[in-house]
Amino acid sequence: MELVQRYWMLELLAYWEGQVNTKPLMQAFNISRQSASAIINKYLASQKETLSYDVTQKAYLVTEAFNPKFINRTVDEYFDWQQVGKIPSFQSREPSISQVIIQPLPRYVDPSIMRPLLKAMKCKAAVDCEYLSVTNNEPLGRLVYPHSFVKAANRWHVRGFCALRNNFLDFVLSRFRSVEYDGGEATYTEKDDAKWNTSVNLILAPDSRLSDIQKQALEKDFNMKDGRLIVKTRGALVKYTLDDLQIKTKMLEADPQAQQLICVNYSDIKQWLYE
Repeated sequence: MELVQRYWMLELLAYWEGQVNTKPLMQAFNISRQSASAIINKYLASQKETLSYDVTQKAYLVTEAFNPKFINRTVDEYFDWQQVGKIPSFQSREPSISQVIIQPLPRYVDPSIMRPLLKAMKCKAAVDCEYLSVTNNEPLGRLVYPHSFVKAANRWHVRGFCALRNNFLDFVLSRFRSVEYDGGEATYTEKDDAKWNTSVNLILAPDSRLSDIQKQALEKDFNMKDGRLIVKTRGALVKYTLDDLQIKTKMLEADPQAQQLICVNYSDIKQWLYE
């Protein structure tokens, strides 16, 4: 299984970043450069012409023949590794207890969109892109300086400074029509994003229209203290957080059992809800 895991990481980096070298394999598996090189060479022996070594970049670049066998090609897989170092075990076994997890439908993210975004984020630089927003019928070209990825409503966004709008905005990855690495140095970076850097507390409670027994059930369900639940988030993510929790702020559901939870500090957080 160890070799399969190493092939998995090789493919993961090559697929999403467009290139791979020995360094991440050495760090992830605590192996020597010689061993990491041997892994790459062994992979290439069975996957001929899928990677091409570039002397200038000192890395193997993906070719048109690259067709990964060990990854599932979802961006969540890549971010799970980036965030917590999650590597699949590739061991098939029966679960010790009966359990069923209903998974959300996967959202497709094109690696050709991700690669320049990842490079720009690493270099604190710009991408030149075409993006189709909900307010326009045609994609608009713009320079974007990305600084963070955000998952909300089961889809990934990238947040960064938009030169066209002269503001920090969120962009849904699937709405990019093209992205190219520009390389222009970012004037405004993550530290200048006030909404991103402001911590906000959402104070949640059971809908006041529920009966006392229903309220008690929710308080136990969410492990509330004194009938309140405090959710910490960023100013830029307040609306996403409330949407994911299915908490409406403009208009309550007619049926309180459909709403269940409400935000009791709306006056404190409304500045973060709308542009």
